[in-house]
Amino acid sequence: MTKHYTNARNSHWQDVARPVDWVFVSVALLLTAVGLVMAYSTTFFWSHVSEGSPLVIFGRQVLFAGLGLLAFALSSRLDYGLYRRLAIPIMAGCLLVLIGVILFGDDVFGARRTLLNGSVQPSELVKLGVIIYAAAWLASRRDQVRSISNGLLPFGAIIGSVCFLIVIQPDLSTAVVITIAAAVMFFLAGASWQQLGLVALTAAAAFGMLIATLPYATARLNEFLKVWQTPDEMNYHIRQSLITLGSGGLFGNGIGASGQKFGYLPTPHTDSVLAVLGEELGLIGLIFVLALFALFVWRGLRIAQQADTAFGALIAIGVVTWVIAQLLLNLLATLAIIPFTGVPVPFLSVGGSSLFALLLASGVVVSIGRGSHLPNLEPTSIEYTETAKAKVKGGKPVRAHSAFRRRNSRTRFARAYRVESAHSASAFFRRVQPFKPERGHSSTVRRRSRWYGT
Repeated sequence: MTKHYTNARNSHWQDVARPVDWVFVSVALLLTAVGLVMAYSTTFFWSHVSEGSPLVIFGRQVLFAGLGLLAFALSSRLDYGLYRRLAIPIMAGCLLVLIGVILFGDDVFGARRTLLNGSVQPSELVKLGVIIYAAAWLASRRDQVRSISNGLLPFGAIIGSVCFLIVIQPDLSTAVVITIAAAVMFFLAGASWQQLGLVALTAAAAFGMLIATLPYATARLNEFLKVWQTPDEMNYHIRQSLITLGSGGLFGNGIGASGQKFGYLPTPHTDSVLAVLGEELGLIGLIFVLALFALFVWRGLRIAQQADTAFGALIAIGVVTWVIAQLLLNLLATLAIIPFTGVPVPFLSVGGSSLFALLLASGVVVSIGRGSHLPNLEPTSIEYTETAKAKVKGGKPVRAHSAFRRRNSRTRFARAYRVESAHSASAFFRRVQPFKPERGHSSTVRRRSRWYGT
């Protein structure tokens, strides 16, 4: 529910309810259901061999799905504006838990990524925490995002510190996903193309150095290069993944009827779940699942476009980027276009922490679509708002309306009348009066009047 200022003269407020985006909700729930089906299909054999029962691993995934659905329901009802007040504690908690994983985490295959005997992977929840903090930080800086000293450098230091703690676990793929999501948020918050190019060059150099330093990353890169240099010496995992994906044909062999998952295809429940899905449901089923992800992205971006604050829009963009980045990285690796990254498929791969974090994040996006219940100034008629005289760090003036117009705003996702935040708007709006452009106004003001038809 959002509050609209309907009359500038009598100060009358009216509550207007915003409907829930049921398409987005349905897609998230349907992807969760497909993921549970694939969880049982890909683990019943392995679970029977390793745990003595075909339902042990599947049961854990169902448990986390139930907890995730509860988190989804609660976060979709909670006013997302509260996350901005908690942005700093959330970020501090993320840093502390990453340090705790490094010091006290479980050693599995030479890495420390999990806690509680491998049942919890904190880096999955850290993705959402970083997105919330980055959205709050970018929304507060606004025009300063385009500054190197006040925008790019401090933002890069924040994201870099998180990625550093994740890389030394080591978990390079999660750091890549966080970097991609943060870069997209930074660009859409108003950064220039030059800044984006500098970020891309810096990230490429950093990850190139890490690939050369981390033995497992170097091995995966060498295995990938053999696919193109000497196909006869193709890595076993890559070969089996391609065989599995291609053996399903157009309509697949049927759910649960994959033969490759019975000891031939490594990690069929995580890295290679799309290959098993292609074998069991065929090309038609794979296209259907990819269409669900496309619908998830479309509705998420629509929610971002219609969000009532820049903070909410940036969170929605970050969550959508997180999902699509993981999907594309896994899909391209399955098709042997890029090296295997170890990135799980959102909603589909077995992993309780990943599924819980995704459902929690999806609930936050639903809350953004419903709007903030906090005091908000969002005029429903064409009105003129004076520029605030307040100052921010660096001595630059802060606009009372961060995205007052579509064509002139530096915030690329901006829509008409979005305020930067409910709290800052109430502090910065000094008075609201009908907008009547007269002679003597600048060309920018005249363009605003033509854009809004006044």
